[in-house]
Amino acid sequence: MGQKRKRAAKDGPSAEQNPKKQQKTEGKVEKRAAKPTVEPTPLDTSPFLDNPKGSDLKREVQLYDLLSSEDIEDRLNAANAVLAGLLGGEGVEESALQRHLERRLFRGLASGRKCARLGFSVVLAEIIGQLFGTKNLAETKYPGLTFEKVLGFLIAKTKPDGDLSGQEEKDHFLGLLFGLESFVGAKILFGEDNKWNTILQKFLELAKKKPWTREQCGWVITGALSQMDQSQAEYTLEQIQTAGLALSPEGVGIWITARNRFPDMKFPSKPWGSSGNPLEHLKTLGKALKESSSDEGSDKSQQAKQTGNWNAKLHFVWNLVLAQYIAGVKAKVHGIKSDFENFWKVAVDENLFSATASRERKFWGFLLFQKVIEAATSYGKLLPSVFSHNLVRCLINHVQEKDRFLHRAADKSLKVLISAVEANPKLLVTILPCLIGGHGTYNFDRVTKTKNIERLLNLVGDSSATAVINILVELALSVSGDDIKEAEMRRQMLGDYVLNIIRKVNITDESRNVDWIKETALPTLAKFAYGEDSKCKPAPSNKTRTIFRTRLMSSFGHLLSDLQGYTYPCDLLRSFSPNAVEMDEGISDAKDSAISTVEKILKRAKKASPESKAPLQALALLYSLVVFQLYNGEPEAVSILDELKLCYDKLIRHKDTEDSDVDASEVLVELLLSFISKPSALLRKVTQHVFGAFMGDITAGGLQLMTNVLESGESLRGQQELFDQEPEDGENMDVDDDEEDSDVEVVDMDGDEGHLNGHLDDDNDESGESEDEASGDEEDEDAKKLNLALAQALGTHLPGQDGDGDDEDSDADMTDSEMMQLDAKLVEIFSARKKAPNKKQEQKDAKETMVNFKGRVLDLLEIYAKKQASNPLAFGLLLPLLQLIRTTKAKQLAEKAHNIILAFAKASKSAKKDGVSEINSSEQIKLIKAIHLEASKDPSHLFARAASSASLLVASSLYRADKGSVKKIATVYRDSQVTWLEGEVKMQAAFFVDWVNWCQSHANA
Repeated sequence: MGQKRKRAAKDGPSAEQNPKKQQKTEGKVEKRAAKPTVEPTPLDTSPFLDNPKGSDLKREVQLYDLLSSEDIEDRLNAANAVLAGLLGGEGVEESALQRHLERRLFRGLASGRKCARLGFSVVLAEIIGQLFGTKNLAETKYPGLTFEKVLGFLIAKTKPDGDLSGQEEKDHFLGLLFGLESFVGAKILFGEDNKWNTILQKFLELAKKKPWTREQCGWVITGALSQMDQSQAEYTLEQIQTAGLALSPEGVGIWITARNRFPDMKFPSKPWGSSGNPLEHLKTLGKALKESSSDEGSDKSQQAKQTGNWNAKLHFVWNLVLAQYIAGVKAKVHGIKSDFENFWKVAVDENLFSATASRERKFWGFLLFQKVIEAATSYGKLLPSVFSHNLVRCLINHVQEKDRFLHRAADKSLKVLISAVEANPKLLVTILPCLIGGHGTYNFDRVTKTKNIERLLNLVGDSSATAVINILVELALSVSGDDIKEAEMRRQMLGDYVLNIIRKVNITDESRNVDWIKETALPTLAKFAYGEDSKCKPAPSNKTRTIFRTRLMSSFGHLLSDLQGYTYPCDLLRSFSPNAVEMDEGISDAKDSAISTVEKILKRAKKASPESKAPLQALALLYSLVVFQLYNGEPEAVSILDELKLCYDKLIRHKDTEDSDVDASEVLVELLLSFISKPSALLRKVTQHVFGAFMGDITAGGLQLMTNVLESGESLRGQQELFDQEPEDGENMDVDDDEEDSDVEVVDMDGDEGHLNGHLDDDNDESGESEDEASGDEEDEDAKKLNLALAQALGTHLPGQDGDGDDEDSDADMTDSEMMQLDAKLVEIFSARKKAPNKKQEQKDAKETMVNFKGRVLDLLEIYAKKQASNPLAFGLLLPLLQLIRTTKAKQLAEKAHNIILAFAKASKSAKKDGVSEINSSEQIKLIKAIHLEASKDPSHLFARAASSASLLVASSLYRADKGSVKKIATVYRDSQVTWLEGEVKMQAAFFVDWVNWCQSHANA
């Protein structure tokens, strides 16, 4: 029965507490019971008969059945029909009306069928209103239906007599509750005859007898205060205090509402004092709101009995209490912030979120927190007080573990918080410090295993970015005590936070105002990376500074989406002082000279024409980043600055220097190649921007430096030769470099036609065997060395060696100290073996490095081929690209090289509209012959297509310059076709078919 009572309580009083929610529920029911859109049949509204029979009785039964329908429209239509049938026109006889009241309406309130209580109470409220309201039908037409008699009908029909089940008993008490509410809804209780006194006593008796109805009784009484005058309100509060309900949540709500309506009324001296303001008695208020009792300093006779059941919804009194503080904020009441802070601490933090609070009360606390956050803008400066110590602790504890009882409530609280910031981004600067500072923790996401701070930082706008970064910096600087570990954690997290904020900015969006990046974000990273701050105690460690330097470079990488981003590193370089970087006089002079040069370049860029701005901007960018490398301690930075000075003098100032015989473009290319040889996304972007700006100045020698990279081997030996590295002593340089590359993603260009490089599959078996033999020899040699070391340590001999015939159990005679020494020796041997370089892994790493390096070089060549298609030097790239396609073991390199040839051919067609460039016909013919020779070295179909595209590209350039050169071109194709036909070389027929198609297209042109 206890379980039934609990369920009925949940369905009963709380159902009418919030009418809007009831309507929402009914809306759901209505949607569930949706009917086809058919015009409803009008209901019969004729007067009811006193003794209905047949069709009249059937009509009456149908109307009352509709009155209990779950469909709100059906209920309202039926209610109108019943009211019209009873009171419409002249109205029915008194006996008929009494029969309907007694046997239908009041009796139906005790029914648990569908929505009978809702429908019947609506009709009753209207009938009671007409009987005892302005029409006063009880005196004029129905004198026998006095107020006492009608109320008696309610009491009699809702009295649980006989042998009733627990559910039936609850239905009767709920019927009484709904009936009393109908009297209040009729608005006829507050005349001179004091009808309200009778109804009030019934409410109080019901609330005390069945505590689970108390909340709804309190809700109705609170609403009735709007119909009372001051004397009636005073009487009501006295009766509530006498009944012992003043110290209940309902009592608090009634007192607050009465005080708002009648500020000058006389309040009972207990329990809320003569002012009648519960907010002035926080400890007592806290106990009342959580429905707890205590022996300390309280009169048990004044305390309300606990309801005995738990409701998963917040009590209505919280809305009234919070509304008081919201009104105080709007009225700018002095001290409202401290008042709210004290209230929240006592009534919420120390009650609902105390260490001893039940899970149910903590759940209420989370609901209350969500309610405040949802209306955050109304609380203004009061909002930070909500993030109290116990609440934040409980929030963190329950959100970090999914198996915690209140995990979902805590998680929803954070989701509500994020939704509030999404709806009003201005709240971010108020909420963020409450989570990562105050009672929260700077690494909130790590502790809670969530991404809430990350999501909040994603909502940073241009207007709030500076304030948010300042908050992050302030909290990273203010570390209590000398907790170095905490300080380091906060500062390292600061670097991550600022970088994430920058990365969320779309730099290409010109509508945004991102000045805060230059003014706040980047200077913050630079200050912690290179500067000193007296407020920063303890001072940042070298590890922290290194992290900030990395984050700064990553920020540049994001901001340099195009060359226009050059202003970020240039402006930052000139705006701060690297006083934390130790520099000798030579380095300092180099730095000062570089910054001076940057100033000069930027001045030139302002005056330059739009066409000549790019080289100046690119060189300024390059200078700035090299200076930052100097700050980072890069050993080659000073020499790179010297090389940049040479490029500046020759390519920009066009001035002869001591190294006048040096090709500045080759110096620049070598510098760019050194950049892209490093695994840095920033250097890769910078290299592409700079190369794109200076590619018109690149000479044949500069291009040769780039194509030389493509010719180097994809192995450890190739890496050492390319970077002038000396092999280690005894290192086997003949190890096969054709091992399978599992670290590089490989995708076939055309799965149906096979690999672009047929030799890959042909050589796999042989290379695999040689690799196994080489690695096997290495393993045997390593095993011999290990055995020899162990034998020397143990004082034994290797198998097959002659021994001294020592006793095999000689180790039994070793002392403990000797055993310890032996153990240390064995540890040393195995540690040395573990630290020894793995040749196989070195080969693998070297191959990956070379493949990546070549890929970045191809990116530069692709830029050149697309933008310099009319430059005769571009044709010099074709042969190296074909050789790379043929020789590389990395399919992605072969595909990229092939795509460059196709892009070159496409760009060349567009370039011909701008005019025919001067080309050397004899050199172009030699190039075609070399391409044909290259095509004969690999019979694969896809390689033939690449070679054919390159050959026809050169042929088209010759034809555009001189149509008579087609004979020379045809001769080359004829000779190649003859050698193919005679079997001297192996080539694809498609190579010559493409030539025929080319001839046909030009013949028809």
